[in-house]
Amino acid sequence: MTYDKFLDLLEEEIGNRLAPGESVRRVRVLKNNNVHLDGFSCMMPGRKEQPTVYVNNYYRSSPDPGYIREIAQTVLSLQRESRMLPGEEIKKLLEPDRARDLIYCRLISASRNTELLEQVPHRKWLDLVIVYYLKIPEHIIKNATALVRTEHMSSWGLTPEELHEIAVRNMRREPTFFQPLEQLLAEYGLSEVKSHLYVLSNSRKEYGAACILDPGVQRMCRERLGGDYYVLPSSIHEVILLPVSETPENADLEEIVRTVNQRCVSREEYLSGNVYYYSSKEKRVLLWKKG
Repeated sequence: MTYDKFLDLLEEEIGNRLAPGESVRRVRVLKNNNVHLDGFSCMMPGRKEQPTVYVNNYYRSSPDPGYIREIAQTVLSLQRESRMLPGEEIKKLLEPDRARDLIYCRLISASRNTELLEQVPHRKWLDLVIVYYLKIPEHIIKNATALVRTEHMSSWGLTPEELHEIAVRNMRREPTFFQPLEQLLAEYGLSEVKSHLYVLSNSRKEYGAACILDPGVQRMCRERLGGDYYVLPSSIHEVILLPVSETPENADLEEIVRTVNQRCVSREEYLSGNVYYYSSKEKRVLLWKKG
């Protein structure tokens, strides 16, 4: 079964299972790094919002009999459960005064997001790009965020500069996660090996690579590491720091980044294939080139 056939059959099966007042439409949504996700957006009685359930990961080339029916039921069950969410509170999140406290920064690849950047406010940082997102409060939806688009910024009456200032302010209020890599691995039951590598993220470990944007965090890392350091992009959620003083002369830092990206990072969470460097002399992070 082809992927397109899978979507066609699933759409038909969902349609056959709709209750009175329910409707569904198939959607394709552009995500980070030019990743497109397919899903079904449903309108439920008594609700204005139309949440989307993505189905890419459900695809099987040779599904068992009844598999399509099972997935259709899963999609509808998730949609019907959404009626339990506080709809009025979700709507209020987009009100200007409420949204201001929920806006944060996020770092993404510039080269892999040319289409997405046409739809969202953004700001260049070295070879990367800063975009913005709303952190949905946990009591409404757990582990949920929403990308800030140009129409949101306009409806809030914010300029690009104001949006950035608000996001940076909120980011600085959040605790920073800074820990030796081996200590983090030990917490997951993995063997402890001295590496001189450190993990930098936010306390949520969500879109935490953006922490490196803050000059105060950059200086804190310098103090903790005892000098200049390399910044190795691990994913959009964290970066890895390596003190220059602990880096072997023959270390191939670019190869380390390539290996991490190939083995450990999904396409959507990829940040960069480059290496960065904090210079005490210039008091900022720079794009590093070997030699």
